[in-house]
Amino acid sequence: MLIPDLPLSGPACLWRGFRCLFDRRWRALVLAPLAINALLFGAGSVWAAGRVAAAVRWLHDALPGWLDWLAFLAWPLFGLGLLLVFVYAFTALANLIGAPFNVILARRVTGDVTPSAGGWLREAGQAMANELRKLRYFLVRAVPLGVLLWVPGVNLVAGPLWLLLGAWLLALEYLDYPLGNRGLDFRAVRGTAAAMPLRALGFGGSVLVLGAVPVVNLLLMPAAVIGACLLVRSEERA
Repeated sequence: MLIPDLPLSGPACLWRGFRCLFDRRWRALVLAPLAINALLFGAGSVWAAGRVAAAVRWLHDALPGWLDWLAFLAWPLFGLGLLLVFVYAFTALANLIGAPFNVILARRVTGDVTPSAGGWLREAGQAMANELRKLRYFLVRAVPLGVLLWVPGVNLVAGPLWLLLGAWLLALEYLDYPLGNRGLDFRAVRGTAAAMPLRALGFGGSVLVLGAVPVVNLLLMPAAVIGACLLVRSEERA
């Protein structure tokens, strides 16, 4: 029996990830990244809010008076696009630091508790190297689209595309943990996500939204790892 590819399935798995967050089987693996997130998002949120406000003011001042109406339409999308840049940048940094914990967390959730042959240090190095590969994938696609955010008028289209790209990238970010533990490389992870596009985008979109919510974003990384494991499990049962 096939499970319908519904966008709400993704947020439902993320919600279950939050509910299972402090299960005693992986509680310690959640608390360590939580401390990292508290430091990163505390400082990053203050800095990002100021940069977004400054960028929106720049857009308004850059347009001639007769295009004020365009600024009124463009600034929300422009602000959201820039917010996405900051949210994903700090998420990527948190995941880079927390990757060794997340790999083990995904293994605990899926029930695969067999350690790698190279030991924890080698596994940690491989996890961080994989995060850098994902960051490269993001930058190759984000930089050209990010340039369009600074072009008045064009950013009306670039803003929604940014949100769509962000949802997709965050889905790949977290699906890579359970799928990587099954031996899939990043290309195969992208193929798996593409086979369930609505669920993947729904999951990534909910991560994106919650990444901008204070306090909630502190718990987001481990909850998203758990949620991605549950999403993969539901796909395997299809």
